[in-house]
Amino acid sequence: MNTASFIPIEAKSGLSRATLPDTFFTAFYHALAPYRGCAHGCRYCDGRAERYYVEGDFETAIAARVNLPEVVARDVESGLTAREYGSIGLGSGVTDIYQPLERDLSLTRRTLEALIPTNLPIVILTKNDLILRDFDILARFPRALVIVTVTTTDPEKAQILEPGASPPEARLEVVRRAKEAGFFAGVMAMPFCPGITLAGEETQKVFEASIGAGADFIQPGGLTLRPGRQKEFFILEVVAKHYPELGPLYAELYGENRKSGIPLAGPSTWYGAEFDAALRSLGIPQMIPHSIFRETLSPCDSLFILFCHMQNLYSARGVDTRPLRSATDRYVAWILEERAALRRKRIKIAPSDPFPITRVLGEMLADLAASGGSKLEKLIGNDKLARLVAELIAQNLVFDYPTLTAGTKR
Repeated sequence: MNTASFIPIEAKSGLSRATLPDTFFTAFYHALAPYRGCAHGCRYCDGRAERYYVEGDFETAIAARVNLPEVVARDVESGLTAREYGSIGLGSGVTDIYQPLERDLSLTRRTLEALIPTNLPIVILTKNDLILRDFDILARFPRALVIVTVTTTDPEKAQILEPGASPPEARLEVVRRAKEAGFFAGVMAMPFCPGITLAGEETQKVFEASIGAGADFIQPGGLTLRPGRQKEFFILEVVAKHYPELGPLYAELYGENRKSGIPLAGPSTWYGAEFDAALRSLGIPQMIPHSIFRETLSPCDSLFILFCHMQNLYSARGVDTRPLRSATDRYVAWILEERAALRRKRIKIAPSDPFPITRVLGEMLADLAASGGSKLEKLIGNDKLARLVAELIAQNLVFDYPTLTAGTKR
């Protein structure tokens, strides 16, 4: 693998605030990644796709936003993260913030230092054990969620698929150390590649190794190959070179060249149900669970994430989720309207009330959920869901993903 060099560029913005948290990382704020392109050189990375506009050689010509820590510090000082509580996601789908260049440039570490004054939780995804260097900084946030990607426990396959990343065992060690440090920790078990890592007992080994490391959750996923340079690169560098016998399988699965990169529906539709069944049998959530994001998000935002996750969980078990989707849409309309109105009011901050918008929205939600959730039922049009929310709030319970029931207090 070629040695990466970096191209200095400047960031114009550092932080952004959403109207709703994203459902994948459960982050409400997003910090721009210090790098663009990635020397890990993962053969499946969809950051190679044309839609992301990464110029130059993806894994050797890395763009580094050399002023990002200062820009983030400026955004924090301006009050961008004031008034509303929610986790900050630091990372990107087209790079890894702990790729090898970080050892020399320390842009990620300095960006984390700039985020400490927010007093907000932090969420990080990586496949490099360099993150261990920064556990001292992560300990200064009120909550930290450390997520690592593990696609296989086989070091030889990992070397083929992810030649510049830390070995699988080193990533699992990050999970172990994160739990010892008091952080939340989980595994993104993706992408499983058909016939390579999505084969035989491969997935089960990843699941069991992740649980053995102490992961709070495991989120699996299949391989997407967007037509163009991402798909061409993977077929050339992985299938043709190392698994030529799988050529017909990939031609069948990805022959439609769907813009999203998802494989042919027929042969791949079982993935979700299989993953769900396997993780249920192991008793572990298949995405960031309610017990975590209710600590890292406001009550209103955590309820939105819960509704969205429930749609995925019930759908994987063959349940009609149209009523749940309708209720979610109505809830979203309410929270967006109320949040916009509160933001316009510019509610003042006090030392005893650092996140006033979060406080007011939380009071509104508590009122809706009081008395068995009758007011909430009128809002979302779903009595069963409203009663569940009322129970979760009144008894301080968490929703357990493997069993789909209200669990014990945490």
